[in-house]
Amino acid sequence: MPTLFVNCRKCGSEFPTPIGESKPGSSGLIITGLELRCPKCGTADAYSTPDFHLPAGTAGPGGGRDKAEEDLTSEHNAKEEARQEKYAGLGIVPPEGRSPRVE
Repeated sequence: MPTLFVNCRKCGSEFPTPIGESKPGSSGLIITGLELRCPKCGTADAYSTPDFHLPAGTAGPGGGRDKAEEDLTSEHNAKEEARQEKYAGLGIVPPEGRSPRVE
């Protein structure tokens, strides 16, 4: 889940927020008056939806976001395959100590 960032209104530094975007281009995200403190200059200010953005280099082709989504898909597929093997009894080792798979 990509973390959203804001730019400090006083010093202009970009910093991460505790808000994450669950899906690319989440249109249902509405933030109003979330008070955040800049870690660089210490200024506290209220931020709303238009102030939040993804950090540079994570959006668009070749960014970190595409790779992260691919990794999540691979991880999900591997877990689903392991779950199916478990349900089929393929992960159970019989008392004799040999695998139930026919080789």
